[in-house]
Amino acid sequence: MSALPVRVLWRSKVADWLRRNWRGPAIAQGALFVALLLAFLVATAQTSVYGGGVRRDTFMLHAPIPTPVLRFTPPASAQTPVVAVLAHGYAASKEIMSSFATDLAKQGVTVYTFDFPGHGASPDVYGGATHSGVVAQLVSTLSEVVDFALAHAPPRTKLVLLGYSLGTIAVGEYALRHPTMSSLQATVLVAGILKDKPSLTTPRNLLVLSGQFDLPGINDISRDSIAAACDIAANAVRSAVYACRTATADQRKRVILPGLDHISIVTAASTHDIVIQWLGQTVDPRIGQKPVDADVRLHWMLAGFIAALLAAGVLIRLLALGFRLRPAEQSPQPLPAGADGAPVLGAPALLGFGALAATLGLALLGLRVALPSSFWAADPFPFTFLRQQVSADVAIFFLMAGAALGVALWRIPRLRAALTLPSRREALLQGLLALVVTLFLMMTLGALSTYAWESLALDPQRLWRAVVYACMLWPFFVGLRSLLRAVAPRLRRPALADLGASLLVLLALVATIAMNFGRLSYLGILLPIFAIIVFALVGASAWTRRTLAHPVALMATLEALLLAWTLAATLPLVA
Repeated sequence: MSALPVRVLWRSKVADWLRRNWRGPAIAQGALFVALLLAFLVATAQTSVYGGGVRRDTFMLHAPIPTPVLRFTPPASAQTPVVAVLAHGYAASKEIMSSFATDLAKQGVTVYTFDFPGHGASPDVYGGATHSGVVAQLVSTLSEVVDFALAHAPPRTKLVLLGYSLGTIAVGEYALRHPTMSSLQATVLVAGILKDKPSLTTPRNLLVLSGQFDLPGINDISRDSIAAACDIAANAVRSAVYACRTATADQRKRVILPGLDHISIVTAASTHDIVIQWLGQTVDPRIGQKPVDADVRLHWMLAGFIAALLAAGVLIRLLALGFRLRPAEQSPQPLPAGADGAPVLGAPALLGFGALAATLGLALLGLRVALPSSFWAADPFPFTFLRQQVSADVAIFFLMAGAALGVALWRIPRLRAALTLPSRREALLQGLLALVVTLFLMMTLGALSTYAWESLALDPQRLWRAVVYACMLWPFFVGLRSLLRAVAPRLRRPALADLGASLLVLLALVATIAMNFGRLSYLGILLPIFAIIVFALVGASAWTRRTLAHPVALMATLEALLLAWTLAATLPLVA
């Protein structure tokens, strides 16, 4: 047979397959996917354009503590003799300070952000090998970056230090230990947790910021810090804005920013504006001459996020067609009716939610009994090799809950009888679909987030942890989705089952933090992000039910992969 007839036959088969599987709605879905992808690219480009000529350079600072550094250099025509070093917070990275750094660089300030040990791309571990000197390690890392920044700046360069959350410990301690450092002109503490008190003379030109809805205790710390810096009683600081001036003409100011919390304070335009105006008053009058509108960048980033999430939903439908998975059932199961004919909540639904609550409670109790209270204690169970704070604890909690939920589904006859699972082939294809969607989100959301807000990149030392976390999380989400599949037909609105289960999971995480506060307190900072992911998955579940007949494996795998990605990418690595 010649090559030409073979090509003709192959093209004929492809065309016939496309006619049978991709006509009509599939073409519209494909066009919508392309449109959303273009919208994402436009938003990403606009986020980049906001930099306005600011150059970004990433490099490794080879010092006693190896430190990844991100430098923001303003255009040569706009440069001022001012250098700023920005220190990020716990479970963050140098990228979360990029919005701050961009706005400062547009004012002519050369800015350095960096990763603390154990965070972001740092090859070192948080707390060191013995966990005995966290503060010393943080201050040493900051000191190395400051020395590098001043060594590569012109003589008589003025230095500004800005710390956010955990970074305020490093910045505040460094400033207090260098009271005679002439180049250090201003210190800014954002959502500070510095315990040592400033004085009338140190640090110079101190600005203390916190959000109206910041974490408990943060506003009290800001009040105490400014009171010590102004040498007054803490109860004298009663207003949201308080300022004083010392005998040496140094200025001190404390501001509680309305409407902001512990996370939004680092990206809000109001925060950037007050910092830039403060530096214009105390360091160099050329700073603050250009308007600040960080919200424009933030809005473009959010637009890109929304476009990518919607595109992921469309991608699920396209891949479901391509994999030839069973479409959603056209006729839902009838609701069980009572004597008066009204729909009633059946026993499987009541048993299901009872089993879910009980298994979460058992896992919570198990974690409370087995988990050491020390922040640095080794993980219990055979998971010490993970060496990641908080993330491993959360994964262990879900693993225990998943095991208990699996036993409940298997041992309670009425629940087992209500389960309807996809075939093995369909489950494997759904798992593959979930993996493709997760990779798509990593290439879109992950890339944009790393550039514009917080690093969600997975280097090798975090990638293998994400795989382990996904394996630990998957049994729970398989059990949960199987349970909800049994419960949903009993409800007039199946999405309510998803919402109720999500609320139970979040409530269990809150209880976990409360019962293990010494070890898991920092999980409270990430809880709003977890809540956003969980509730976004409620919408994703409703969408997949309209696409596939039994999307149990798809949703379970997708939830496990996304949560594992978040856990592996954010929290610090330890020895």
